[in-house]
Amino acid sequence: MNRSNLVERWGFSLLLLAGYLAMFHLWFGSRRPWIVATGLTGAGLMSWGFARAVRGSYFLDQWDALGHALVILDVVLEAFLIREHDHLGFYLCAAAFALVLGGYRAWLWRGVDRRSGPGLVGAIVTGGSESSGLGSSPMSNDAWVTEFRNVYARGVEAWRAGRKSPASMFSEPDQAFLHGIGCTAQEAFDFVDDFIRYGEPSFEDALEVASIRRDFFLNQLGGVHATTRMSMDELPPKAAAVDGISWLPRIIVKARLKLRGEMPGDLMYGCGGDRQFLASIRMSLPAFLKLVRDCGSDDRKIIDAVKRSAGRA
Repeated sequence: MNRSNLVERWGFSLLLLAGYLAMFHLWFGSRRPWIVATGLTGAGLMSWGFARAVRGSYFLDQWDALGHALVILDVVLEAFLIREHDHLGFYLCAAAFALVLGGYRAWLWRGVDRRSGPGLVGAIVTGGSESSGLGSSPMSNDAWVTEFRNVYARGVEAWRAGRKSPASMFSEPDQAFLHGIGCTAQEAFDFVDDFIRYGEPSFEDALEVASIRRDFFLNQLGGVHATTRMSMDELPPKAAAVDGISWLPRIIVKARLKLRGEMPGDLMYGCGGDRQFLASIRMSLPAFLKLVRDCGSDDRKIIDAVKRSAGRA
């Protein structure tokens, strides 16, 4: 593992461990006012580092982030609740944190490596079929499909190199290409990021969703980009239901926004909630997007098709 990979994978965790040990050494044999003051200062610095780690997509899932946050919380509690620190038992606590968080994070990174190994990029670029599920596409002869594969592959390589934001993942030419097919850098980033982290949506699903949006953008909208985007507050709540089916009102709106190019920047068509819902009704991301496209504004037609797919009709 080279230095850049070490920093990407373990940098904040190692700094947090060092800070944790340093705090308890400062407290050893000290009086309570010093312990409280340095504890708050140290926890503040750790929290600042935690916020930077969140912005830099350091954490691989919510449990990874929660575990690191608990280390900072432990520093605060120890500063206020323990009046005297006169033994070296904190090394056992540090070892326990390192074992649990380090082991979990190593396990997560093994999953990332399996999904984004060298064979993944080759499969995307060539359209070959590997264990990642990136099989060939019937649209593989289209020039834009080839370029989309290349852009996606470069996105995977950028993610592995630690460039985990839309602006840093995709070059200006890549962003221009995505813009030309009606896809934003944020949308492409979301598909790459979720696939590497969670193994879905697959590249083929990302390609087909991009194809449906591209066709709608060029043929229905005349290649004209939306000038407005819906705000997150205008979306149906996650718990909203129709005919007893939760999430359906929300994902119908999301699919229409995706087709029209009016998605808020913080919203993803195909997020974890969408994928869980679609699995429950036995439909794929592209299939649902096609359904919404074909049904237009007829909500009833969409609802009935969903109920039939889910066996609730």
